[in-house]
This record gives sequence, structure tokens and C-alpha cells, in this order.
Amino acid sequence: MKRNLIKNTSIILVLCLTLVTSLFSQNTNKVIPDSRLYQCFEKSYVDNLLMNNPEKIAYYNFYLDHSYYTASLKATKEVLGKDIHALLKKSKAGKLTDIKFNEVAYDKKTFNVLQYNFETGEMSTPNYIWNEAGIVIVFYPEKTIREEYIKFTKTQK
Repeated sequence: MKRNLIKNTSIILVLCLTLVTSLFSQNTNKVIPDSRLYQCFEKSYVDNLLMNNPEKIAYYNFYLDHSYYTASLKATKEVLGKDIHALLKKSKAGKLTDIKFNEVAYDKKTFNVLQYNFETGEMSTPNYIWNEAGIVIVFYPEKTIREEYIKFTKTQK
């Protein structure tokens, strides 16, 4: 009888530890949406993704900072590209508005590539010239971004 009680107590203890460990690991791996996502998507959409497809939120977070790079217009010879001011802003529903690109300075922490109608593609993308900021924005091809995201997620585990 005493042996069964010890055995049952041990089993319950192992199950409780497993449950607590499982809950703890889920909480530490929770995806937190970048605040810039709320500038381009409705809160309800972001919250829904967070509950049902957190992987997409993680990809958006990665995309915001890793889908492009910048180069100084002064440091490069003649750069070909589209004038960034030709871009239209996207509404939170994803439709284009009549509002043209109107940012005056570049800050990587706050710049939101998802807010505008940047052209991106599988193989190559156009450069965007931003004279006021003195930079050219160069997007990586979509395939490259996805490959880099996969590498990134493997290093985060």
C-alpha cells in the first residue's frame, strides 16, 4: 500500500513537472508583434494572427528589418532607381490610398516597409531613391528573404 502511494505520488509529480515545463516553454517562445504592424494592419487582424498563426507575425517582424538594406547616395556612383515619393501609402485594409510617401528622415527602428507599396519580386526588385535622406533602399528578392528567415528561425531555437 505504501509502495503504491509512493509510486502514484511520483507519477503525479512527474506529470506536474512536465506540464509546468511545457507551459513555461510556450510562454518563453511567444511571439510579440512589432509595434509597426499596428500601423499597417487592424488590431483585430494582428490579434487574430497572434492567436491562430503566430509564425506569420514572426515573419512580418523579420521582414520589417531584414527585407532591405540601405546605401548612401554619396558613397555610390550613379544609382538607378525609382523615386520613393512615387509610392502610395497602404490603408490598414491593404488598399492603396492617395497619400504619397511623405517621410523626411530615415530611422531603421521606425521605418515601416509594410506601410508603402514597395515593389518586390522573386528574382529582383527595383531600388528606391530617397534624396532627402541621402539613401537608396534596396530590397532583397522574396526568395532570399524567405531563405534568410528560415536560417534566422533555426538560430532562435
